[in-house]
Amino acid sequence: MLAPTGCGRAVSNFRYNRFAPASPILFALPGEATIAFTAEKRNRFLSEMRVLLNAVAAKMGGAANYIAAVARELAKMNGHEFIFLVPKKMVPRIEGLAPHIRVIGTDIAYKPFLRRFWFDQVKLRRILRHEQVDVLFATANFGTFFCPCRQILLVRNSLYFSRIYQSRMSHHRPWTMRTSDALRHWLVCRSMAAADLVMTPSRSMLEELRGCLSKRATVVNHYGVDQTRFARGHRSFVSAGQVVLLFTSLYSEHKNLGTLLRAVLEMERSGVKCKLVSTADPTWKLVHNSIRDTEIELAAELGRLKAVEFVGLLGPGDIDQLYKGADIFVYPSVVESFGHPLLEAMSAGLPIVAADVPINRELCGDAALYFQPFDHSDCARQISKVMQEGALRAAMVKKGAERVNYFQWSRHVQTLMQAFNCAATLSEGYREIDSLHPYQKRRS
Repeated sequence: MLAPTGCGRAVSNFRYNRFAPASPILFALPGEATIAFTAEKRNRFLSEMRVLLNAVAAKMGGAANYIAAVARELAKMNGHEFIFLVPKKMVPRIEGLAPHIRVIGTDIAYKPFLRRFWFDQVKLRRILRHEQVDVLFATANFGTFFCPCRQILLVRNSLYFSRIYQSRMSHHRPWTMRTSDALRHWLVCRSMAAADLVMTPSRSMLEELRGCLSKRATVVNHYGVDQTRFARGHRSFVSAGQVVLLFTSLYSEHKNLGTLLRAVLEMERSGVKCKLVSTADPTWKLVHNSIRDTEIELAAELGRLKAVEFVGLLGPGDIDQLYKGADIFVYPSVVESFGHPLLEAMSAGLPIVAADVPINRELCGDAALYFQPFDHSDCARQISKVMQEGALRAAMVKKGAERVNYFQWSRHVQTLMQAFNCAATLSEGYREIDSLHPYQKRRS
């Protein structure tokens, strides 16, 4: 959670001191005239904030689900006004949630990059001024330079900073894509420099940003999971006649699907029968992947053995049914800022086998078994161990059920509200505001 210390200090530049006398407060925006705020306006800022959430990139997947979950929680926060800037297809999911929530639909995220950049740096500034916004929450890596209000930036894409991605995957991409990645990396760094506070969804993501943070205040704010989607209670192992392995994700190279396919193939050849069900279909061509052909060949061989089924992109209800019908959740992904499927698997009461990378350990702790990220034989061994040891499975499920209780959307939004309140009064210089998982706190 956000630490209360520092939120009431008198600070330089253009930040407020909420405990100052009731005289006009002066601050200056970069390159603009000094503006006087009376005690009345200052009190409105502190008790009746107007926050704009820039989520124009929330087109699908985790980004869309994230902004919908935040909107549902903010609908419970009376006394403030929240304006959501989202793709037009997201408007029905947010509109009408509460009187203090407004939605502005735009499809700028589908436009060329330069038009999106112009929107973030020019048109969005006009919207912020017109709406008299107090705090801008930029929810997807890129912020607004010279923002006319306080700005909190959520950095949630590890690809631009991951050492694994840079060393093992990036060099396979065409030079045009590598150039685009380098430009986006620079823009994220520039956005962090322009923000009052930088937020990450995990400690692992924050550590990847260390070299680019300069002296910005930071906060780790874990996402949540809606546990009501999943029925708790006794689960029968191998209820479908064979062990069903589940991996839910969009398809991309850093999801490391090939390692899992090779593991399943090795198990099949050694006489260990199982079936992999996955949404990560290698024939999905909306993203570039230099190893796609190899993974399609592996999938085809497993398909002939009836050992794999790709179900494609599914809605939340259909995804939930996949968890219900699975026996073991396997998560080979090696580059993530967070791992929503891991929380879903723990909520659904599944034992987990995951790649041994920091983010997976941060979320699952000892509620999972881990394999060397690109070692398919190690992956097969860990899956086989879970299949064979019933006591181990039961212990993993119990630990997962306990651990997942920490990851609440209400907790995430509570920290978010504290960030909105504190953004204006953070001291100059770097100050980290921690919200570590309680398991990590006990180890430190």
